[in-house]
Amino acid sequence: MAAFLDICRFLPSAGGTTDWTYAAAVQGYQSPAAAGAVTGRLYKYRAESADLTQWEIGEGAYTSSTGTLARTTILFTSAGTTAKINFSAAPQVAIVALKEDLISIEEANAFTTTQQSQARANIAAAATPGSWTRTVIASGSGTYTIKAGCRALLVRMVGAGGGGGGGGTGPSGGTGGGGTATVFGSLTAAGGAGGGGAGNAWQSGGAASGGDINIQGGYSMPAPGAGGTSSVYQGAPGGGSMLGFGGAGGWPGQSGGPGTGYGTGGGGGGSANTSAGTGGAGGSGAGGLDKLIVSPAASYSYSVGTAGAGGAAGGGTAAAAGGPGGSGIIIIDEYY
Repeated sequence: MAAFLDICRFLPSAGGTTDWTYAAAVQGYQSPAAAGAVTGRLYKYRAESADLTQWEIGEGAYTSSTGTLARTTILFTSAGTTAKINFSAAPQVAIVALKEDLISIEEANAFTTTQQSQARANIAAAATPGSWTRTVIASGSGTYTIKAGCRALLVRMVGAGGGGGGGGTGPSGGTGGGGTATVFGSLTAAGGAGGGGAGNAWQSGGAASGGDINIQGGYSMPAPGAGGTSSVYQGAPGGGSMLGFGGAGGWPGQSGGPGTGYGTGGGGGGSANTSAGTGGAGGSGAGGLDKLIVSPAASYSYSVGTAGAGGAAGGGTAAAAGGPGGSGIIIIDEYY
């Protein structure tokens, strides 16, 4: 595809098979310089003799310092070949537009990737990805390297959820382990906090930063306190994340449920001591985020959060351990 010039027609300094070096503008037309020709840009031309017995249509780059239009690619000629015509005299040379240079709404154009990008920029149109791939990283750490031709990344990720606390008499249940953060380049999704053993207060969910959308993890819940006549003290449920619900609290003698999705908190363990029993508190959910990266770097360091373990069961009747949190995850969609 070539560029265009308005009403540009000129006489070159010579005929033959040499490149066209500007000598004078044809009456009523502009020179390449006056028409705004740019060095290095491709233009299509039609060269023709006065009697039209010799003509040539070709394409070449313009050089402003010498006023020369190259005869690099010959498309059609009066001889019916793609070889340069040996003009017997200097012809008139006009800058022209051919069918393949014009955007058609009736048939497909054969534009290069660069030309398509320029056309979208000219009309402020968003690029449509030709294809995409998805990579899911559910554990570990390392360096993520984008694939050849990648134009944008969509990253969704969550940290790891906290473990639920253990149930038991008084404060004897173990505290659940905290989940660790998930990191991708400058993006961070913090892990959830572990639930307190045998009751204790709620815990805030993990935060997130760097995303277009940053979502805090769900709060954990404290378990019912001790005392009264009940013989059932269920553990509290864990907090949710953007990718799932927290684990259910356990009944007496039953461990808290694990986080049911990535980044979710584990449920607290149950207990059954009527005078001092308390279920474990749930672990809180991890932070999560969504980020569209339109000018991706060549690579990114990453680390996937590790789930917090459930707290151990405490003393007393039917005390049970808390459930583990859900692990972190990174989901990467590449667009080409």
